[in-house]
Amino acid sequence: MTGIVRFDSRLSAVLEAFEEALAHRELNYSISTLKRYGFSNQVEVDFALKRAMAICNGMGINPKRHFTHFYKVDVSGRQVMREWKASKLGFYLVLCNGVAKNPFTGALQIEMLTEILHKLE
Repeated sequence: MTGIVRFDSRLSAVLEAFEEALAHRELNYSISTLKRYGFSNQVEVDFALKRAMAICNGMGINPKRHFTHFYKVDVSGRQVMREWKASKLGFYLVLCNGVAKNPFTGALQIEMLTEILHKLE
């Protein structure tokens, strides 16, 4: 009689894939839409995105739970473009880390701080 062989590494991989699928389900916000919110170019978006991911890392939050990228292919234009998706928290973290001259970034920061200070009183 043969014993049962348990493949822990396979089970672990399946559970990790399931957890990743659950996290990706929450990534409903397209980072490219930030251009409608005062971001003037891709460099500004990329800078704010990197800062948002650094904040997640600094707080012990896995950025993969809030950000992912995928590639779009334009066959006729022969181009490959990287697109980013984010969770609601990720999207607002990027918006909050825009350049100081961005009116949407400033408004979000002022609104958040005003609310926090109001609660402290």
